[in-house]
Amino acid sequence: MVTGAHHHVASTTFDLPLFRERNRPTDRQLEYLLSILRDGRWHTAKELKVYGFSDRELRDLVENSDGQILSFPGSPGYKLFDHVTIDEIEQAKALLNQGRAMIRRFLRYRKPYHRRT
Repeated sequence: MVTGAHHHVASTTFDLPLFRERNRPTDRQLEYLLSILRDGRWHTAKELKVYGFSDRELRDLVENSDGQILSFPGSPGYKLFDHVTIDEIEQAKALLNQGRAMIRRFLRYRKPYHRRT
């Protein structure tokens, strides 16, 4: 019986919102964000909410901007890459550390997951 319960948990995991396919941002949304960032300043997520962007939309837009927008853990927000300084690019290396930490976390989950399946 316990085994069946574990299979049920594993099979419903992919129904969670985290695993649903998200809508990809439109070119129009990206161009709108880029036009705001062309002033060369850092903009916080809170500032950009005034323009109608949610936190998730901002993350998706950055992810799909082909490197045009810089944002990283500990950054002041979002900035057009054309306006970043060398120092700001160096600070962006925090992305590598965050990525490594996320991979290590996933690998820790993998072993207990396989014990359940």
